[in-house]
Amino acid sequence: MARAGERNAAPGRPGARIRPDVCRGSPMNEQVKLFQNDLEAVFAARPNRFLIIAKAGGKETACHCPDPGRLTELLFPGARLILEKRRGGQSAVKRGPPAKTAYTAAAVRYRGEIVPLFSARLNRAAEKLILKKIIPGLKEIHAEFSLGNSRFDFLCIDEKGRRHLVEVKACSLVEHGVAMFPDAPSGRALKHLEELASLGSRGYCCHLLFVITHGEPKVFVPNPHTDPAFAAALYRYGRPARSRTAGGRTRETGEGAAPVLVHAALIRCGEDGAARLAAAPGGGGFIPPDLSRGELAEKNSGSYLIILEIPKEIPEAGKRAKAKARRDASGTLILEAGALGNIEIKPGWYVYAGSAMKNLSQRISRHLRRVKKKKHWHIDYLSPWASKIRALPICSRRNLECDLAAALEALGGKGVPGFGCSDCRGAGGRRCSSHLFYFRKNPMEERSFVEMLMRFRHEEMKTAKA
Repeated sequence: MARAGERNAAPGRPGARIRPDVCRGSPMNEQVKLFQNDLEAVFAARPNRFLIIAKAGGKETACHCPDPGRLTELLFPGARLILEKRRGGQSAVKRGPPAKTAYTAAAVRYRGEIVPLFSARLNRAAEKLILKKIIPGLKEIHAEFSLGNSRFDFLCIDEKGRRHLVEVKACSLVEHGVAMFPDAPSGRALKHLEELASLGSRGYCCHLLFVITHGEPKVFVPNPHTDPAFAAALYRYGRPARSRTAGGRTRETGEGAAPVLVHAALIRCGEDGAARLAAAPGGGGFIPPDLSRGELAEKNSGSYLIILEIPKEIPEAGKRAKAKARRDASGTLILEAGALGNIEIKPGWYVYAGSAMKNLSQRISRHLRRVKKKKHWHIDYLSPWASKIRALPICSRRNLECDLAAALEALGGKGVPGFGCSDCRGAGGRRCSSHLFYFRKNPMEERSFVEMLMRFRHEEMKTAKA
């Protein structure tokens, strides 16, 4: 059954994993162990993607973070972590290379649930709990299947001899009833999707399985806010695995259909580290995918927030900028902002609300470029003086600029009068006094700000129409 370029493909070949036990049907309460609860701790900091500083027993402990995503809504100071000890320099559940840290951050407690952080271990849950449900007549499972220069999570063979390639992705971003993937740009996910789309023309049945790890999602959507390239690609190449025909019957294949079947399954994890397939609106633990939201990424329109830190010291970009500014005795920046005249900018954090109903990504890129640009918007006068600058896009067909400004003011932001609102349409019939707001601390370290951002991003996925 093996084809040219395939390895570990045929039954009985060395390295193939053939699991007839997990191919048979099973009750909904079947479970699979994902981690051990060796120590409870609280989150303190995350110096980089793979390192977490946790506090336990009054001491700080360096822990490996197995999930490279941003996890913005999950990892706040004080968040309760579950740590797994690496016994003998290796993981307690899975053997691996010698560990540089004594513990791994195995899970985080969030809104009364346990969210597993071992994204790679979710393949176990997929293999034991999910594959037999998405591939009827499953007979064989081959894990980590190599094909040419690529490797896929699973090659599955059904009772008719059809060959199914399955890629598994962990989805931990679930807010306001909407699950989204990814929570950070993922070139790896895009590469896997494009490879699956190509192999669909070579006789493979190709699947992309998203394992949702918590929450009460009613729908799964590709995330156009943080990874528009992946969202647009999933819109082009994917189709929901369980779509309904006019007669109400389930349809999984069709002439001219997109080449990649997309599944989303919800699991829940217990105190013992065991995962189970959860009850879900899609039935049998499955969440209905809505891939049409990827069309928003192709449209490239929406609103955005720009976060800037204005330091006491003048940054290098400010020295190079051809802008008129000075500091007073208190360190406040007196900045000439075009027709707005002189404005006072004291050191601290600022959030600017804007919109671009065309060319959203290009507008944001321009704002992030501190120098070598013609000054057109008020923010062009301010950005050269920022030591840090970050953009938070919100893909939408609606202009949310004034709504965002109102939300920033409601969070306690102090507006800079007249900044960025000369063409303001007003929110709720009230013209905005500012679209730039001062905050004493980094807003991304404030849960109320992150929750506001999540609300706009996730609620927009409910109201958008393809």
